[in-house]
Amino acid sequence: MSLADYYMNLPYDLSGGMAKNRFRNEILWGLKRMLELYKENIEFTVVFDYSCDIEVHREDGFEFYQVKTQNDNGSYTIDKLTNKDRSGSSILGKLYKLKYDEIGEECDETKVSLVSNAPLNDGKKTHNTTEIIDLSKIDDEAILKIKKRIKEQLKLGKDVNLRNSSFVRTGIDLINPQNTLIGEIAIFFEDKFNCEPVKINSLYRLLSGEINNKASYELKIFTYDEILKQKGVNKSFLDNVFHNYAKYTDTAVEKVNTFISKYYEDKFLMRVKLNSALSKVLTNLNISKHLKKLETEISEYIRGNLDNLPDSDFEIVNQVYGEMHNKKTIEISDEEFRALVLLVFKRFEEGVYSL
Repeated sequence: MSLADYYMNLPYDLSGGMAKNRFRNEILWGLKRMLELYKENIEFTVVFDYSCDIEVHREDGFEFYQVKTQNDNGSYTIDKLTNKDRSGSSILGKLYKLKYDEIGEECDETKVSLVSNAPLNDGKKTHNTTEIIDLSKIDDEAILKIKKRIKEQLKLGKDVNLRNSSFVRTGIDLINPQNTLIGEIAIFFEDKFNCEPVKINSLYRLLSGEINNKASYELKIFTYDEILKQKGVNKSFLDNVFHNYAKYTDTAVEKVNTFISKYYEDKFLMRVKLNSALSKVLTNLNISKHLKKLETEISEYIRGNLDNLPDSDFEIVNQVYGEMHNKKTIEISDEEFRALVLLVFKRFEEGVYSL
């Protein structure tokens, strides 16, 4: 059975989007998960408010997250996780149901997690210092209680194994998540793109607005691909957003554009090639380990030869290009390598790389 067929047989719930048709603050935890996935450099789509609050669709399987806030200073107990509500299911029971395919087989690879701002109390220990708690490795009595109640609630003929089932304690303020997410986006952007973001609130609004649109989509959906399109945010969307944001907010990029216009004023074709190459480099720096390695080596060369570099910018770029050219692979064009040298040179000038 394909992953798409397995997923299309899972229960779904659009009541959140239909009843409220507005953005739920806790869904922004999905933005945090998106940033984490983006750092892994894998293909993914994060789906909002379909089978559960947040879903990660990867080539190798699914992750399902249910987000529950708690306003008091208490902990999240096993009873709170597993006690039945009026429908006859518990919070964890509803979530764990997503691990079963259409013939009732438990899919060990499918990950399910309850996310809360409160710590988990398994009856013997309150897990205050651990972010992700494996539910198959907590107190033995708690494990037995969870397995027994889920089996009863889901009317299963077999015992559950709790593989890839966890409780996630988040430090994000799930009541007002924007307070911490804006800071997380700023740190992420500096780590990933080596430049200090400006207008960070604009970037936050753009990302959260897209999530809001996906979470609020309430029309009936018939195919798996349509679910990903209408309810999901994928890596390609983030690539485009981050590339354009870096391009228009990174002052070093603006200086590279000025350099190209100035020194290639009479060479139209070279200007076109370098501008195109710069766009490609800005995108590929996010995903290419070799390009990131070249960036580091170029910055180290500049740092190690500060006293011996020529006076003019054009001569410096030509010297660095000539000295480092043998480091590039055949997949990187000469124009892309020159654009990378220009970008590193201007970022070095901006103080992005430490002396």
